[in-house]
Amino acid sequence: MEARWQRLPTTWRLMHERAGSQALSSQDLSRGVLALIEAASAEPSLRRLYPFTTRFTLWFSARTSHPFEVAAPAVEPLPGGRFRVLSPTQKLVIGEADTAQAAVALVVAGLAGAPGPSGASASPGGS
Repeated sequence: MEARWQRLPTTWRLMHERAGSQALSSQDLSRGVLALIEAASAEPSLRRLYPFTTRFTLWFSARTSHPFEVAAPAVEPLPGGRFRVLSPTQKLVIGEADTAQAAVALVVAGLAGAPGPSGASASPGGS
């Protein structure tokens, strides 16, 4: 898992650099995902989980391969620099935050209610 935590920010940095010719909103969102990854990597409780992204949403899995087992709330950047935290099923908005660190704090707070490695799982509704 440690390798994934080291590789994911590099991947998003490269994507952000290549987004120079894309729409401004895509640049903002990729910058937001990178900020979320960096904030989440500082949380020991999240580093136990496997981080992955779908579209511009950061997820945390108890499994390191498909099918992923969502084990925490998901978090996504919003246009304008804010962040939204979603339930593992994406059916409920847990909250919004002004910073990546505050959004990640909401994710960590939601770990108590989320299934662990041996619990039932939800799967991301995106791609």
